[in-house]
Amino acid sequence: MPSKAEFYRQMAEQVSTQLVGSWKEWTAFLATAARLYKYPFHEQMMIYAQRPDATACAEYDLWNDKMGRYVRRGSKGIALVDDSGDRPRLRYVFDISDTGTREHSRTPWLWQLEEQHIGSVSAMLERNYGVAGDDLAQQLIDVAGKLASEYWNEHQQDFRYIVDGSFLEEYDELNIEVHFKSAATVSIAYALMSRCGLDTEQYFQHEDFMPIFDFNTPATVGALGAAVSQMNQQVLRQIGVTIQNYDRLVCGPTTGRNSCVAMGFCVSGYGYSISDGKAGMAYRA
Repeated sequence: MPSKAEFYRQMAEQVSTQLVGSWKEWTAFLATAARLYKYPFHEQMMIYAQRPDATACAEYDLWNDKMGRYVRRGSKGIALVDDSGDRPRLRYVFDISDTGTREHSRTPWLWQLEEQHIGSVSAMLERNYGVAGDDLAQQLIDVAGKLASEYWNEHQQDFRYIVDGSFLEEYDELNIEVHFKSAATVSIAYALMSRCGLDTEQYFQHEDFMPIFDFNTPATVGALGAAVSQMNQQVLRQIGVTIQNYDRLVCGPTTGRNSCVAMGFCVSGYGYSISDGKAGMAYRA
């Protein structure tokens, strides 16, 4: 009988190929991953497999010690596989819905794009990526395409060694490039728009996701997923900081620090950053 760690490692392999079995499964995963963008792909995938509705996850001690919240009795932790050592091991995180509050408990405040933020976010995208426009959704699509191309230029050699056994194996190098860029662009754009609360159905159809079906092995979907996750995190962190700075200016330095600017980087009522350092390793919303 396999150990628990081996059981979840096998689950991860199975889930990875299921994700690209249908465009609805893939887009559902992208929506979950976009909420949990500070996690790497393999952990986003495990959270999606066990708790697709998760919004803010942390380890038990962080909820209890840093956030002043308790994990409800009987709550089942979300198992994440750590392969960094000699053998796989498990660690568990809990979604905020598994926790309850005490007096002086702290609640993560996740950033939310609102109408008043769009101008600042659009200006940031133009400044950082050289992509201008009056339509934020189209800007995000253009940013996604630019990032996908840059990622391919830097990592194309890696892909040539992992296509064996996948549908990509039948393609020449040019078509592998085309399929990666298409799959990555539509995936990044969908995730960015989903996290920003934009209407994805207005911009995407199932035909747009056809390229993902060629990434049908654990190695290829892992490579695609890692690329998408990395680029999503980059852009969504920048959007979060932009919203944070906007709200600081509007609310003022005191109110902003304790409430308005605590959008995914600080805790409401508490000026402690939880996105970096040791705390950020355990809590990523």
